[in-house]
Amino acid sequence: MLTALAWKNIWRSKRRSLIILAAITLGLWGGLVATGLTLGFTETYVNSAIDRDLTHLQIHTKAFKAEKLLADHLPQADSIAAVVRRIPAVVEASPRMIVGAMASSAASSAMVRLYGVDPEAERRVTTVLARVEEGVYLDSAGRMTVMIGETLGKKLSLKLRSKLVLSFQGMDGSIVYGAFRIAGLYRTESSVFDGSIVFVRREDLASLVGSGSIAHEIAVRLTGSDDVGRTVDTLRTLYPGLLVEGWKDLAPELRLTAESTQLMMSIFLGVTLFALLFGITNTMLMSVLDRVREFGVLMAVGMHRIRLFRLIIMETTLLSVTGALTGMLLGGVTVALLGRGGIDLAWFSQGLAYFGLPVMLYPVLPAYVYPELMGMVLVTAVVAAVYPALKAVRLKPAAAIRSYG
Repeated sequence: MLTALAWKNIWRSKRRSLIILAAITLGLWGGLVATGLTLGFTETYVNSAIDRDLTHLQIHTKAFKAEKLLADHLPQADSIAAVVRRIPAVVEASPRMIVGAMASSAASSAMVRLYGVDPEAERRVTTVLARVEEGVYLDSAGRMTVMIGETLGKKLSLKLRSKLVLSFQGMDGSIVYGAFRIAGLYRTESSVFDGSIVFVRREDLASLVGSGSIAHEIAVRLTGSDDVGRTVDTLRTLYPGLLVEGWKDLAPELRLTAESTQLMMSIFLGVTLFALLFGITNTMLMSVLDRVREFGVLMAVGMHRIRLFRLIIMETTLLSVTGALTGMLLGGVTVALLGRGGIDLAWFSQGLAYFGLPVMLYPVLPAYVYPELMGMVLVTAVVAAVYPALKAVRLKPAAAIRSYG
């Protein structure tokens, strides 16, 4: 009864109601699109780092994590990787040798980080294979070949099949030199990564350092990010002496970015609703002042002030929720359409690559945004209705009736 009456009262002044509905709809539509763009940017950034080399989780010795020394390798790394692969959520586990090296060509030299990998396993934990611009991936190349980023290739004036000399420390502490041929050139979203990471076969690197089949890191790819916590707990139980870390522990800056973005977007939507609050309050106050005599008559014939207060609250809530549902529908559809094809930021590719950001942006709105936003709308509606409702219930029936009589 009260809800039906409130709904009818909203449309007694159609122009005024439509204006505030349009303001709420457009405000929330803009807020949701901005939220979708920002959250999509953050999600794409995190996923790019995971796909590039970070993976969902990694296993190291505690000593290697602290000092990055060649001797601090994992005990029986291949056996550990075989056990990890049997965990249901694991797609692949790739053992890696990691060595700091000096890369030299006839033109120049640069400090790099060598990843000694098993090509078949590595291609299933990262997307570098899909980023090969020239040449082939390591599993299609011969021995003593490397794959480098285009940024490093330009810096050292290297091209396909050029010779690259790598120097690094061996297991006995001596300096080892190795001559490699460029098998492939890759390009990722990160120019820093492309200019510093060199991929070689693990067996080739092991033969040069004189270490045998060792690994300093096991990179693990999972079926999804939701499985990280459970898998990390499982591996920590299996290998308490090793350091098992999920991507949030490996890259705390990514975790901070993801978490702070969600908080900032909640604040942004809150500020949007706070701005709309004044418009809603003004609209409802005008509605109350237009109906002073009506409210006086209602109270004169016995309508309780609490019931009148609830009526104003209900009118405001229905008006706000209607605008919110329309705005959320439009915002959700807009973000879905933009997310399907993505937004090409190729014009800014050079600047984005410096920060490791992708050129394709896919907006996204997680499901939790909608109930959170609806809760904020309901709170805003109640707060906006309090003053007009108090104005109505404080009217004196006799004076209210005479005011228009």
